[in-house]
Amino acid sequence: MAQIKHLFLAAAALLLLSATQTPSAEARRLTEVNAFCRTSSHPQLCTKMVDGAKNWHDASANAMKATLVVAKRLKTMAPLLKPAVAGLQKISRDSIMATCIEDFDTIVSDLEVSIQALNENDKGTLLAHLSAAYNSDCEDALNEFGADFPLSKIAGYLAREVDNCLAVVQQI
Repeated sequence: MAQIKHLFLAAAALLLLSATQTPSAEARRLTEVNAFCRTSSHPQLCTKMVDGAKNWHDASANAMKATLVVAKRLKTMAPLLKPAVAGLQKISRDSIMATCIEDFDTIVSDLEVSIQALNENDKGTLLAHLSAAYNSDCEDALNEFGADFPLSKIAGYLAREVDNCLAVVQQI
């Protein structure tokens, strides 16, 4: 019986020892985050976006280029809004579609200007246009008329990416 008790205590001691020496999941997660993403609200996504960049310029460029890909994808999805506004009067339907198309075009344009400003070392223009890429006029227009926003998932993802870009570029 004493041998079983000692065996049990030894096993318990080993478990406690291993628990104190194994880094927590949170600690492991933080060590995997790119240095330019540590202030981001979405560090894992940010780390993916900066794609291993080792300097500020490359991290910013990679993050913005990744975001531009998502913005362009959102822009091509504008026709998917038609069923959401189909029950509205023609004038409202046309107005919302025009707002959404302009909104998506503006987001793409703001990201392209931001990338150009980064390359020209124009930090004011970079921050102004990158901040403007948060545009939500389309979603606001749909909400105003009580219509669902069928692109909310990708728009939310885009917003998280823009947020990550801002976190990276503001480390200047």
